[in-house]
Amino acid sequence: MSRIDAAGSNALALDAVADEVPTPARPPSQPPLLASRERNAVQPFKQPASKSPSPPSQGSTSRDTGPTVSAGELTALGGRLRARSAEVPADVYPDLQARLTRSLGDWTVSDADVRTVHTLLGQLPPEGYRATLERMERDGLLKTFLAEQTPEARASFLEQAHAKGTLQRLAGEPASGPLGYPGRPAFFRNDVALPDSLRQAVSEHAVTAGRTYLADHAAYLGRYVQAVEQAQGLPELRKLGPPREARLSDSMLGLSREDPRREALAKQWRLAVGTAGATGWVYQAINARQRELLGERPGGTFSLNGKAELQHDHLQLGGEARLDSRGRVELKSSGGVALKGGPVGLEVTRDSKGQLQSEVKVDLGLFSVSHSSDGDLKLSVGVGKHAGSYSKLNLREAEFGGGVFVDVKGQGNKAELRLGYEMKGLTAKRATQAVDRQHVGLFDTPPELARGVAWEALPESRRERYRRNGWNREEWSRARGT
Repeated sequence: MSRIDAAGSNALALDAVADEVPTPARPPSQPPLLASRERNAVQPFKQPASKSPSPPSQGSTSRDTGPTVSAGELTALGGRLRARSAEVPADVYPDLQARLTRSLGDWTVSDADVRTVHTLLGQLPPEGYRATLERMERDGLLKTFLAEQTPEARASFLEQAHAKGTLQRLAGEPASGPLGYPGRPAFFRNDVALPDSLRQAVSEHAVTAGRTYLADHAAYLGRYVQAVEQAQGLPELRKLGPPREARLSDSMLGLSREDPRREALAKQWRLAVGTAGATGWVYQAINARQRELLGERPGGTFSLNGKAELQHDHLQLGGEARLDSRGRVELKSSGGVALKGGPVGLEVTRDSKGQLQSEVKVDLGLFSVSHSSDGDLKLSVGVGKHAGSYSKLNLREAEFGGGVFVDVKGQGNKAELRLGYEMKGLTAKRATQAVDRQHVGLFDTPPELARGVAWEALPESRRERYRRNGWNREEWSRARGT
């Protein structure tokens, strides 16, 4: 049976118990109580003869085992007590200490000293390498060594620590795709067991790697927009695929959940790296190029235009020039007839692109209002006898503009010159498509294609919608595998 001794009581040594316990004499007819005595007997523990315990040293206790460090060393280790992996080479450490210690005679740590320390560390075996770095951390030398490194020397040192097994590199990903989408950067694991100065160096490397990744991603978006502007057709534009977002999060740092500084380090890294550039402007470039390839003006553009008209009796000739903010120049001429009865006039023209347009004008003297078949609503206000200003609104095309005009009227003749500007907005149709989840965009796969529906089986309205995204009979059949 086990026994719990009260504090201060004298424990009875096991070897003081006799091997045999005398029993009272019993009559011959009564059987001996041998089984009961053997069950209740207390046998002393016998140490094997081959392993005799070594006597404890004088003044030692059970708490004397394990590594011993001073309070200053424990502070340098960040409060983490761990056993040394190996002994520090005694023939190398004095040289390291001499190179990294400032004195009155040598108060600087030069680049030559840094290179020498790097070389000496490189000659150590992996076990001695880590033990030396931990010793340097406790003596304050590792912080000095890292502080005096150039960026190139810092990168070389981290690679050396990785080669020696002290640092672990997290696997990254190379750039991919024809436009060079940047892969995930290769970070060093910020292990909680590393010396604090080395952890700080790993954190700084992670910031540099994160910023480099974001710069590479911005360059990728620039190459993507350039490819968009160079696309010669809607199928070529669609094959570029949607622009890819940046993939960078603090989970890539490899911080352990048991690390008490995990949240603080992750937050510091996020603030130092910054956020990735948005792809909204890239989609604006895609939308603008799609509109251009469709022969439409993209939203968000600003244009300057000039128009001249010459009217003789009922015949009218004119020309128009437009330059938008994307550098696109549009020239066209027109011809037609102009009829007028009282304050109401009618103009019917056809331009050089074959578009037929009619415009109804109401002249009220100082004011005149006109409405054309393409949706332009124009209000003109005269200033003097031959000049004035005008404003134009087209709700159908989401265009707004204005300018000035000069006209000269004679016997059956009229000459007019207009100079103005126009701004292109987002049409109601485009705004509806932007929030419509059922709308099939440029880079979306049509649901009919996924179901294997033939191009000829699509309704004409659906085919027209898909043509605006670059689909045609050949592209559709190729995607179906037929």
